[in-house]
Amino acid sequence: MSSPATPGTAPAATPGGRSTPGYGRADEKGGVPADLDDARLDRLAELIATSLHNLVSRRDRDRVRSVHVAESYAVGEVLAPAGGARWLDLGTGGGLPGLVLALRYPSTTWTLIDSTAKKVAEVARFAAVLELENVRTVHGRAEELAWDAQHRGTYDGLVGRAVAVLPVLLELGRGFLRDGGTLAAIKGPRLQEEIAAAERARFSLALGPIHRYPLLAEGRATTVVTMRAQGPPPRRYPRSTGIPAATPLGGAGR
Repeated sequence: MSSPATPGTAPAATPGGRSTPGYGRADEKGGVPADLDDARLDRLAELIATSLHNLVSRRDRDRVRSVHVAESYAVGEVLAPAGGARWLDLGTGGGLPGLVLALRYPSTTWTLIDSTAKKVAEVARFAAVLELENVRTVHGRAEELAWDAQHRGTYDGLVGRAVAVLPVLLELGRGFLRDGGTLAAIKGPRLQEEIAAAERARFSLALGPIHRYPLLAEGRATTVVTMRAQGPPPRRYPRSTGIPAATPLGGAGR
């Protein structure tokens, strides 16, 4: 189904049926059938809900599995990362969607980054409990890590959930992507407003047209938006720590 025509967006290809780098059908690219991972997804939800670090709100603790984990699993239907690809979860928080995607796609390498040390430590513990050998956790700020030679321009894809408004996320994430890499953002009901605000950022950061994929989520209006990097990371971006959020490209507020 094609996305509605809006400025800066393009019709969406069929999720899971792409032939471009970093995408592919789950059964062709190392995906794990859902029934094989149910127990570990249940265990992950339990770990997140019972963490002493308040990774989710009190009212959401009973919905971690049915809402947050399920949503993250659905994101995998859209991304369907290729086996052997390198993906990054920016602002992973309690490990979502990164740990769910790592469970589902064990032949893809996942780097989970967050600026809060205690969250990174918890996510590393979760990965160890779940015996995930394809997960690496990193503590740090995106504005700094995106200039590190280990990370800059080295990832096939990046996903962000509840990190920042779209113009800010684009700047924080672009430096990690190689030419042709995919930036994916999980967004809520203000999506149209954020897409409009992100036009200048998208142009300045050399990102291609936006594609939209609505998710069927329990009581939530959730959409995955994706776009592709056109060329290596732009030399000027990201700007110094705190500036992308304080002064977003295009003037969008946080």
